Amino acid sequence: MRLLFIRHAIARDTKPDAARALTPDGARKMERGARGLKACQPQLSLIATSPLTRARQTAAILARHWKGRVEVWPELAPGARPEALVARLARHQAMPALALVGHEPSLSAMVSNLVAGEARSFVQLKKGGACRVDFPGEVGPGQAQLRWLLTPRQLRGLG
Repeated sequence: MRLLFIRHAIARDTKPDAARALTPDGARKMERGARGLKACQPQLSLIATSPLTRARQTAAILARHWKGRVEVWPELAPGARPEALVARLARHQAMPALALVGHEPSLSAMVSNLVAGEARSFVQLKKGGACRVDFPGEVGPGQAQLRWLLTPRQLRGLG
């Protein structure tokens, strides 16, 4: 299984937090970044997203490029426990490639948990940035391999 962890694009700084929408510039940059992501990962089985507006909007942009279906996963909301995501991923292990759209610092903690087995983060995703981890076998803490980590600018350059 291959997982793309994607941080939502640039959003407005308004309240309430759950309703924050992407800025026009954030949406435009994510469109270009999505082309770069598709160059890195041509096929996706599913795009899972946090329930927050900015993440759902980012997932919708990605879905246009992959023509994929989008599911809202509460396990990708800010503050979600990495263990909850591991349990959800284990139920989707037969899928070859998934994209997960969420927020910092939760995404970094989840990547660190899957790669190193601990929540202390060793990666940081910028808004619109992404990383890929692969599971050569079972899904679980410390079982993933970090393949790449790209900034939004790098992704736009690939597109």
